[in-house]
Amino acid sequence: MEASDDNMNDNNLTNSKVLTILLIKGPYVSEAADIAFKTALKAKRMGYKVNVFLYLDGAWNTNLKGDKNYNNPGDWLKRVIRKEIDVKACERCSNARDLIEGDIIKGVQIAGSSKLIDFLMESDKVLTFGG
Repeated sequence: MEASDDNMNDNNLTNSKVLTILLIKGPYVSEAADIAFKTALKAKRMGYKVNVFLYLDGAWNTNLKGDKNYNNPGDWLKRVIRKEIDVKACERCSNARDLIEGDIIKGVQIAGSSKLIDFLMESDKVLTFGG
């Protein structure tokens, strides 16, 4: 987000603004997943329509279903889903990691890479985490 966005009141934005977050890092490799999901939640509060696409090792974030005694990107992902943020995981990336719909957090849809293209085309802003 641009620096000027930090000064905007939550009421100044409309739902016509669309942010897509592309997460390509898996959990616990870095803080990319945590920051991506927290950014998605903040953008939603600011009035953005938010899409999240989990690509490459980002697909691993869908498999963190259990409780942990430490920071858990899976919990952040569940919060994102509860806020009705559209979350898709790359189909090929998921299949390559043997992640099937029964193994992933409920609310994440496995989708082809064409859905990423759709997200990108509708977006006003795109942020990539883990590059």
